[in-house]
Amino acid sequence: MRFFQSTTRLQATISGVALCFALIIPSTAAAQSNSAIAQQFQTRQKDITIASLVSMEQGKTNNAIELSSFEHPERLAGVVSENPLIELSNGESGVQVVTSGLTKVLVSDINGSIMAGDKLTASPIEGVGMRATENTTIVGTAQSPLATIRTQTIKDKSGKDVKVHIGLVAVQVGVAFYNADAGKKSTFVPSFLQSLANNVAGRNVSPVRVLVAGLILLLLFISITVLLYSSVRSSIISIGRNPLSESAVRKSLFQVGITVFAVLLFAVGLVFIVLRA
Repeated sequence: MRFFQSTTRLQATISGVALCFALIIPSTAAAQSNSAIAQQFQTRQKDITIASLVSMEQGKTNNAIELSSFEHPERLAGVVSENPLIELSNGESGVQVVTSGLTKVLVSDINGSIMAGDKLTASPIEGVGMRATENTTIVGTAQSPLATIRTQTIKDKSGKDVKVHIGLVAVQVGVAFYNADAGKKSTFVPSFLQSLANNVAGRNVSPVRVLVAGLILLLLFISITVLLYSSVRSSIISIGRNPLSESAVRKSLFQVGITVFAVLLFAVGLVFIVLRA
């Protein structure tokens, strides 16, 4: 995932985006699918436009919403809509938020190109979604590729200008937790070994490195087993033939133990280098 500046630095950006889409989205809303179910929410924000991602407002218990936050995807509530099929309302004025069904969503390629089937989550630009590439809460699944309406320039963590394409995507809305690992193809490495290697390295490790590390540990186990078995067996035979050699045998076993410990440290260090390099 690309890491951009915090949402607070991008609030000015979304204001410009909102002004742009305030003119474009109303005409697009008529083309939205009428299969969406929406629920009415209250909001204090004035720049919430149709197709924006919204989240539950922190600390509020009266169904208040705000533009989606990249830092808190778990609070995602849905997508603002103007013409849903079913509206759940208490009769008061408010914002209709699609919680289930097909509707248009405001997204960007800030985290990579968006194609049909991609999962969408909150982005660093408030109210705008992006492709989900890791475990997180998603707002739904894209049903079409991104149709660019506007190109925005923002700065990444290093301060470099990055062009981001912003537009509308048809999305099957359904807020849920997305497990990115579940959709990955299985490899020849058992999942528990892959998870262990990832935890040791502190990042995702390629299956080839996991296999090499596993072979090193297997050779280590075989070598230590053979060395200890041979040493103990020869020691027993030596003491049986000459009981007076017991002290020399103990000294020899002690040296073998030191050798095994040194080999163990070397192998563990080698495995760590293979996984972290």
